Amino acid sequence: MTGTRQGCAERHCPGEVDADGFCRLWGHECAGTGAAPTPVVPRPVQVSSPPVSSPPWEVAALLPAARPRDPLTAVLAEPVVPEPARICASTTCRTRLTRLSGHCPDCGTRYSFTPPLTVGDVRASRYEIAGCLGNGGVGWVFLARDQDMDGAWRVLKGQRNPEDREAVAAFVAERQALIALNHPRIVTITHALRPETHHDTGYLVMEFVNGGTLEESRATAGPGGRPAALDVAQALDYGTQILDAFGYLHDQGWLYCDLKPENVMRVGGVGADVIKLVDFGAARRIDNRVSPAWGTEGYTAPEVKRLGAAGPSIRSDIYAVGRTLAALTLVTRSVDVSRIPAGPAVRRLPTPARLDPFLRLLARATAADPADRFGSAAQMREQVRGVRQQVASAADGEPRPSRSTLFSPSACAFALHTDGAVDLVEVLLGLPAPLVDGADPAAGFLASLGPADPDELIELLATAPERTAPVVYRAVRAHLTAGRVAEAGTLLADVPEDRRDWALWWHRGLVALVGRDTDAARRWFEQVYGWLPGEVSTRLAYAVACELADVPDEAADHYRGVWDTDRGVLAAAFGLARCRLATDDPRGAADALLSVPESSRAGTDAVACAVRILRDAPDDGRRLATALEAATIVDKLPPFAERESVESDILRIALDCDLTDPRHAGRRLFGEPLDDTSLRRAFERRCRSRARRTADRRDRIELVDLANAYRPVTWW
Repeated sequence: MTGTRQGCAERHCPGEVDADGFCRLWGHECAGTGAAPTPVVPRPVQVSSPPVSSPPWEVAALLPAARPRDPLTAVLAEPVVPEPARICASTTCRTRLTRLSGHCPDCGTRYSFTPPLTVGDVRASRYEIAGCLGNGGVGWVFLARDQDMDGAWRVLKGQRNPEDREAVAAFVAERQALIALNHPRIVTITHALRPETHHDTGYLVMEFVNGGTLEESRATAGPGGRPAALDVAQALDYGTQILDAFGYLHDQGWLYCDLKPENVMRVGGVGADVIKLVDFGAARRIDNRVSPAWGTEGYTAPEVKRLGAAGPSIRSDIYAVGRTLAALTLVTRSVDVSRIPAGPAVRRLPTPARLDPFLRLLARATAADPADRFGSAAQMREQVRGVRQQVASAADGEPRPSRSTLFSPSACAFALHTDGAVDLVEVLLGLPAPLVDGADPAAGFLASLGPADPDELIELLATAPERTAPVVYRAVRAHLTAGRVAEAGTLLADVPEDRRDWALWWHRGLVALVGRDTDAARRWFEQVYGWLPGEVSTRLAYAVACELADVPDEAADHYRGVWDTDRGVLAAAFGLARCRLATDDPRGAADALLSVPESSRAGTDAVACAVRILRDAPDDGRRLATALEAATIVDKLPPFAERESVESDILRIALDCDLTDPRHAGRRLFGEPLDDTSLRRAFERRCRSRARRTADRRDRIELVDLANAYRPVTWW
């Protein structure tokens, strides 16, 4: 009898369920079903169930700074190519081979899977081999001492199989690339050794980068010295450095082609967490359409597999960056990255909301269509930087605001309330606007336009020297400000269709939003957010659309992400509070508002709204603590009109709580001891003071009645 192997679809997990009902990849219990089951031989029944583990990103490791180590510890004890990687070098054969050396039984090609140099060998009468460090897809890597430089450590890289003519060509390409390149994130070549025998292809002599690869570093970073996924923010730091190097390579006319964690070295002993790219065996000129394409399964873009030599491009390098980030953060071993889906499917992984922009970044970087990926390393680097700020701020609560290069500065101070409808025109005017590319023919004209009412602005735009897309977009916003949604939609219909023009999507979202087609607005703004996941402006617009489409939980997640990152985006704090109220979470709403800095222009409005929410909220055990926090904020605010009213509400909240709670022993509220009599007197004074100042007779009577109801009981 046989068992069945099932996909772990219940948790959107790429793993499989074993015979005991546990995920083979992540270890959680799951009885989900996937595609057609494959028969497998059942394992013996175990007495106890295996422990349930969390997905890798929930127990991610933060690598400490790399330290220099004894280079000899990196030397392999048995430097041979593992059997699964022993494949005939002939591109027309590719037969799997079991022996270490010999001739292919199918095509007769000579092969060897053992290193050509041993300990003690000397090359160029200078470099003494100390051991083998490993082998890549193309060549062997050796550790050596430079006898002419007082025994300084060097790395020699040689071609693995001299009989493999394609590999030899790739090795020559590596030599040419490394000699010419000079970048702080790329390993430095110091010498190029010529072949010394007819079975030798020569060696590259490179600096020894002492710190280990990213894969080696995370191999023991988990609990008990086990492999672990890396902290996403730290992995994104590595991503920005990799993209720096890629930007330089691409500018020099080179493609890297084989990025993976094993090819990224950490530099030890420099303080900062610095990396360098090594192993340029697969590097090729951008215009090379002839040489075989090299890569690693799980990291190679689909068009490279499909087109071969014609497939590699800048965008296939971008794909590899995305897959490397996925390998570092979503699995514990890089070999398992093939189980993680690429493109939009990666967003189905059950990650927490704080990682949403990260998954969207991966989705775009690894899209199946190269045109849907980032167009350059610099473009992706900008979004990686923004996503890193969002992820890090969500993790530690420390804001990391930055100025966008794509959107105009904006206070984003709209809908600063927690009751009543959201004014859509106010949202339109409060959201940032896409910046105009300086190369646009109408850029100078648009920059010359000052403040004007919508109709006047539309007349001015009609005189533009050239009717470019930015001119149309400016006119669209003017029509929407005037409430003319149909006219704005007609203008957009005239813009040439380009499914990758995010500014067009943005303005379609605005038209749908002001036109109250909230579902369409949500779709358009989600498309922009997915294209530019590092921009808080796109995430804010998507959050607004989700709120108006009556999806408060999702809106709250994105409002929270924006607010954690930038405390200047006041609309996010109030939006988060409204969504928390919509989901019956008054405590969360009050906490969001009380996090608005007292120095903010909306500081008084925020604390007043928070206190009103607390006044009507049930006691959840933290009500008094939150009231005291609100009082501390009020004490720091400059005089404002509602101050006595807010103080009265805070005192009333405190009087409705248990003042004997020992957690608050010794605390004071507006200078008064935290006891019933003192607070009642303080509340009474404020009510009578407000009653004397009000001109409304009914309000005055209500305030006096409140004062009498709460004043301390006396015998006179």
